[in-house]
Amino acid sequence: MQHWRLDNLVSAQSNNVKLVEALKLIQPRQTSGSLAAYDNFNYSELYQFRKVFFQEVDDTIVGSEPFPGEILMPRKNQVALPDDIYQILTEYYNTAYNLQFITIAESISTSLRDAIVVSNMVDQFGRVRISAEVFGSAMAPRYLKNANVLANFVQDNETTDLFPGQVQYYF
Repeated sequence: MQHWRLDNLVSAQSNNVKLVEALKLIQPRQTSGSLAAYDNFNYSELYQFRKVFFQEVDDTIVGSEPFPGEILMPRKNQVALPDDIYQILTEYYNTAYNLQFITIAESISTSLRDAIVVSNMVDQFGRVRISAEVFGSAMAPRYLKNANVLANFVQDNETTDLFPGQVQYYF
């Protein structure tokens, strides 16, 4: 019923040049760039994303899903993670998945049977493509401008701090 009323109003004003020009501005257009990745989301998924983006959700969000993009060259195979990064990765897995993850060194000195040993060897990549956009790292100098990020970190006292940084590589 609403569309019928709008059609009547628009047809009565079809010779109004300002209205015709204004209607061109609100015509649906095909989504492009990184926003195209969200075209298939339903309302509830988009609403949940908005709540998370504006930090209106108190839930800790962890899990896994198939990576929707593609890892791109340059590539370095079987590179040992620096010790500090390796330790941070292991701590992240423990926090995110609520399981017992340990480093290789800890596996030698402990007798935990259900612990999951995290490998310190990774394949490093310089770029990643998500939807139509390519994001680079310091490892891919041509894409260095894409390597700058802002990351939110929740501190022990539940405050959130924003830190600028540079993506070194993807693994």
